[in-house]
Amino acid sequence: MTEPSKELVVPSTGELISIEDPEQCARVLFEISELEGKIKALRYVLRGVMFDESVRVGSKTLHFPDGVTAKISTPTEISWDYNILAELIEAGLPGDRFEALVTPEQSFKVNGSIAKELEGANPVYAEIIERARTKVPRSPGVTVTRQLQRASD
Repeated sequence: MTEPSKELVVPSTGELISIEDPEQCARVLFEISELEGKIKALRYVLRGVMFDESVRVGSKTLHFPDGVTAKISTPTEISWDYNILAELIEAGLPGDRFEALVTPEQSFKVNGSIAKELEGANPVYAEIIERARTKVPRSPGVTVTRQLQRASD
C-alpha cells in the first residue's frame, strides 16, 4: 500500500510544497486568500459585463460560438417598512398573526410566506404589505456552462 503524498501542487503557481512545512502552508494559504479576493473582484466585473450584454441583446440567456452559455439572473433583496406593516394591526390583523409575520431582532425580519398568505387572504392587508415591501437590486448572477462538442469523425 502506498502512503499519501506529503507534497501538494499549488494550482495557481504549479509550485510543489511540503504539507509537513507549516511555514510554506501558511504562506500558500495567505496567497490563496489574496487570489480569492482578486478572483471575487474579477467575477463581479465579468458578471456586470454579461448583464450589460444581456440587456443590450434583450435576452437573459447568451449563447457563444465556443459552446459557452451564460444565463443571467437579477436577484433582489426585499426591504420592509415596519411602520407600514404596523398598519395591518389597525386594519384588523390579530396581534398573534402580526407577531408571526414580524420577528423582532435588532431590526426586524418579515416572514415572506406569511406575507403572501396575508396578501392572498385580505385585499386591505395586500395593499399595506405591498406598500411596505421594497425590492433592492443586488448584483446580477451569471451561471456559465459549456456544451461539450463531439469530436469530428
